[in-house]
Amino acid sequence: MPETWTVVLPVKPFHQAKSRLAGWCSASRKDLAHAFFRDTLDAVRDTTGVGRVLVVTNDPQAAAEAALLGAMTVIDHPRSGLNAAVHRATCQMRALAENGPIAVLTTDLPALRSAELGHVLAEAALHDKAFLADRTGQGTTLLAAALPQLLTPSFEGNSAHRHRLDDAHEITGLDVPSVRLDVDTLDDLHLARQLGVGRHTQDALTLALQTRRHPRHAREDHSP
Repeated sequence: MPETWTVVLPVKPFHQAKSRLAGWCSASRKDLAHAFFRDTLDAVRDTTGVGRVLVVTNDPQAAAEAALLGAMTVIDHPRSGLNAAVHRATCQMRALAENGPIAVLTTDLPALRSAELGHVLAEAALHDKAFLADRTGQGTTLLAAALPQLLTPSFEGNSAHRHRLDDAHEITGLDVPSVRLDVDTLDDLHLARQLGVGRHTQDALTLALQTRRHPRHAREDHSP
């Protein structure tokens, strides 16, 4: 597979993300969202076939880290949702006169494996538009198109159904659990840990568990 894919990673501000994990460790919810992003970004950068990573965000930390790691950044301001962020990315692609294949990937895939993502992109390359449903079959973790102008995102809610109605090819039959497992709930997090999360998420989980068990000592250890 030629290294021509641009992968778009839309990133919500970390302090606004993963609200359904707050009941488990509210103090580390922001840290978990940050860790999920870093592990997703690392896996994408190591994926065969990816030539460019474009991070769309108005989170300063995400933008700075993405740039430091060689990704392009697009400022998502004013922030108006995931689909609008994807639209900003496609506009940036057209401004750069880039017409290669493009894929949008959610950034809450802490167990993402580069090899599995490579298999998904190879399959997507066979179609004008393609998508991968999440493990529930209702959401979408990846949406791809042969050209930026063909990308018509309908993320959030029952997005898989809307992408089917849009005649995007649904990628099925691949054994790629890490690409399907976006983490929104405690059950998702448990499954991700069973698959094996990346080092950033593992570090965040370790710190969160230490904080729950020894809150006073954790505060002292991380005091200025």
